[in-house]
Amino acid sequence: MNNKKLNISQQYLHSSTPRFCVQIAVDYSSPAPGWGVCLLLIIATLISGCVSTLQEENHLIPPLRYVGSSTIANFIRDAEPVYGRARFVVDTEPESVGGEIAICEGRADIAGVAGNPRQETLKIGVRATLIGKDAIAVIVNQANPISNLTREQLKGIFTGKFHNWKELDGPDLEIYPFIVGPDSATRKVFRSVILQEADYTGCKVVSPDADLPMRVESSPGGIGQISFSFLESCGQVKTLAVEGQEPVPTNPNYPITRPLYLLWWPGRTRITEFVDWTSTTEAQSVLLKRFARAQAIENHELPGKHR
Repeated sequence: MNNKKLNISQQYLHSSTPRFCVQIAVDYSSPAPGWGVCLLLIIATLISGCVSTLQEENHLIPPLRYVGSSTIANFIRDAEPVYGRARFVVDTEPESVGGEIAICEGRADIAGVAGNPRQETLKIGVRATLIGKDAIAVIVNQANPISNLTREQLKGIFTGKFHNWKELDGPDLEIYPFIVGPDSATRKVFRSVILQEADYTGCKVVSPDADLPMRVESSPGGIGQISFSFLESCGQVKTLAVEGQEPVPTNPNYPITRPLYLLWWPGRTRITEFVDWTSTTEAQSVLLKRFARAQAIENHELPGKHR
């Protein structure tokens, strides 16, 4: 029997991480019993060691600090394993307002603002990159038969004019309006568009934003405001149309939408590379799970796209 060599080559990890190759040459001209099992065990051991080494090296790289919008944080968390070249420490407690302050004071590597950044922030040299568009949904308990509300009806609910769903052709059930915390851009945008700067009245504040759907779920008469990006984990709640328009970021006629920005300082390669990546096809496929593309925002004056 001729001497033969068995060459095994396998690549691991995706394109955004380092690659390595395992090559093994085995003489099986006179194979011993069970040699195939032994070979597989050797390969598995080598691969395990290499992966562990790469994981250890990745954890030696300091993480990037993200501070700001909990809505944009959903994208950061979704993007991290796909991007593969950075780890993130995510702090959403300060929401958009605190994120913008943190980037200005150098306490964040990247900040997220669900709305327009302040001109004062841009004037000191902070760059703003538009990454997408979000819709703010109105949600009610799953058992509520109401399916559509007008802006005026919503304004009446969140300013204390309406107290029972029967006033809106719904069931004889007390209305319990829930709103997100004062630092959340969701609360500010909703007020600007629906309340027209009137004050919230008789509303229960829920923080963090992600907890609001659970409050509506447990309240038969509940109604709340929440980013579309949180809807996939909302449980027994349903979204309402507003003025007959469904709350999806890709619907240009839905009235409650806002732009999503990353704020960052120029001059750091790791941050620049990540921000540049957000405009790639790979990143946009991640973004579209929860949001609309940045290009979908029409007639919107940008305070600075990557400037």
